[in-house]
Amino acid sequence: MRAEWLRQRVRDLAIDRTRAALVVLGVVWGALSLTVVLSFGNGLDLAMGKAMRATGRDIIVLWGKTASRPHAGLPAGRWISIEPEDAIRIRERAPGVGDVSVEFIAGGVGIAYGGRRANAQIHGVGACYGDLRYFPPQPGGRLLDERDETERRRVAFLGDVAKERLFGDRPAVGETISIWGTPFTVIGILRPKLALANYEFLDSEKVLIPAGTFRALTGWRYISYLVVELTAPEANAGIIDRLYHALGSLRGFDPEDRSALGIMDFVADHRQTRAVLAGVRILLAIVGILGLLAAVVGVANVVYVLVEERRREIGIQMALGARPRALFAGVVFNALALTFAGGAAGIAASAGVLWLFNKLPLDESARGYIGEPVVSLAVAVGVTLILGVAGSLAGYVPARRAALLDPVEALRAE
Repeated sequence: MRAEWLRQRVRDLAIDRTRAALVVLGVVWGALSLTVVLSFGNGLDLAMGKAMRATGRDIIVLWGKTASRPHAGLPAGRWISIEPEDAIRIRERAPGVGDVSVEFIAGGVGIAYGGRRANAQIHGVGACYGDLRYFPPQPGGRLLDERDETERRRVAFLGDVAKERLFGDRPAVGETISIWGTPFTVIGILRPKLALANYEFLDSEKVLIPAGTFRALTGWRYISYLVVELTAPEANAGIIDRLYHALGSLRGFDPEDRSALGIMDFVADHRQTRAVLAGVRILLAIVGILGLLAAVVGVANVVYVLVEERRREIGIQMALGARPRALFAGVVFNALALTFAGGAAGIAASAGVLWLFNKLPLDESARGYIGEPVVSLAVAVGVTLILGVAGSLAGYVPARRAALLDPVEALRAE
């Protein structure tokens, strides 16, 4: 009985093969478009998420600027200088602050290895800096640690570009380089990464040394930046306000004077980027769904025509005792069959299109921001569910018309 029912459905669809085939092609295009745009949205989201993580771990970067207000007998216009000890003090005075690293920066410093020389940015940083800023070492190397800092070791962690300038393809870990005429042992090389944002040039060009070693060699008293982790990034605005109050009491400026400190709020930047990405994904999904709906309208028209052309046959079936529910199910099945046939072909075609796209010789940075879109299981399931809903809606009106058809009127019309 069930096999005969299925054969009847196939005969229904075979009545007008050309029209049905054209409708299926429309669904193929709609499903392909929807799958591709959703997959691109997923790929973009994953790539940008990776680039945001490469920027830093829920951090803000702050530095001293010029006070615009007099405070506690001190005049306006004075430079606010931050000392390394403030990194410890703000953790005690500003709830919501996690790890804090100082950062001294000396630009255009000559470094040398053997007969090769290059200029680099030397950054004197705390032991937690590598984790806060996401500086993953290549295999065989390591980041700076607490002992490097407390013992003021002469060790260096090189950005991958800085390493290439000095060593080329040669291994660098364990080798000795010269910075300010002083020997430093290379302990690690940065694994290439693509970050959403940088400051003070690219991370790949930097050379990290312990902050204590930097101070001992240069005699610098004031830091260039503080890199601050937020333990509650969703409350970043409140934590920044507490930082102004903490540093205001330490450095003698009005906590309400927002010109006294410079702040790069990567948490807020990432939140805004995520919002933009969410909007882009929604827009892409809407465009794809509209394209699919246009094809589904064609499915509805074909099924409607099938019902109209079979009015006499439907009337005879109902006169012989066919149930309206069975007729309703048959028409909906026809609509779903057309929709899913085109949908399956569209999803398969989209996988091929994305495979070809991922083979394009794009620039590494462009690929890093766009990602490598693929038809994920979630996208395939999502498109299938959308197809199911769309196919059911396409078949509902003609199916209802068939189920409510008066057999006497159907036979009389013929």
